[in-house]
Amino acid sequence: MFKDLFFPRTCALCGKVVGDDPVLCRECLTHLPRTEQAVIRGNTTEELFAGLPRFQRGAVFLFFEHGDKYHRLIHQMKYGVFADPTIGYLLAKEAAADYLQSDFFDGIDLILPVPLHPRRLRERGFNQAEWIAKGLSEITHIPVNSALLIRKRSNEHQANLSRQERLNNVQDLFALTEPKQLSNRHVLLVDDVITTGATVRACMAAFKSVRNCKISVFGIAKSNSLKSSFDQFWFQNAQ
Repeated sequence: MFKDLFFPRTCALCGKVVGDDPVLCRECLTHLPRTEQAVIRGNTTEELFAGLPRFQRGAVFLFFEHGDKYHRLIHQMKYGVFADPTIGYLLAKEAAADYLQSDFFDGIDLILPVPLHPRRLRERGFNQAEWIAKGLSEITHIPVNSALLIRKRSNEHQANLSRQERLNNVQDLFALTEPKQLSNRHVLLVDDVITTGATVRACMAAFKSVRNCKISVFGIAKSNSLKSSFDQFWFQNAQ
């Protein structure tokens, strides 16, 4: 295109011109700090939801250090004037291609993105979790439904809250529009960054009246400081 001649697209991580490739160059995609959690049972993501009756599996795709280039990449995915949700879509496609080499997606019937409140959706213009869900679906062919799980009110951002404040902030926050559609299904709840798991737990609470429903969890990223020693072993040996 004409604009690409004067304003060529560059990799969001290294700045290299990417031409027709979206968002990230192939070299940066290859060297992403993958968690390998798809093949680690009892990883730190699963620890957040262990013991919940419907919970099956959990994983995030990337680790980041606070303030590093991967943290900035995740921030660019959802915040600011130049927010780019296609980052989430591309990372999700990369994650799905990796995870299909494991049994992580086995038995999952439906992907549900964590919803935004309609007011915040209007302000931002997109739901980054929905873009991530669509990226997963593009590779796995598991359908996405963005209408079954809704956010009942616009709550405060979670990022700067303590663990207890996060739990209070999301209490009774989500609801299902058609619970019967989820009976006897295995759903994958999808969010962007998973920290304490409070938001996803609040989503799970909305399923309390659904019969025989299984829930797994996927996120794009979590802080490197939240690795367990088992995660650390796998992460170091996968590099």
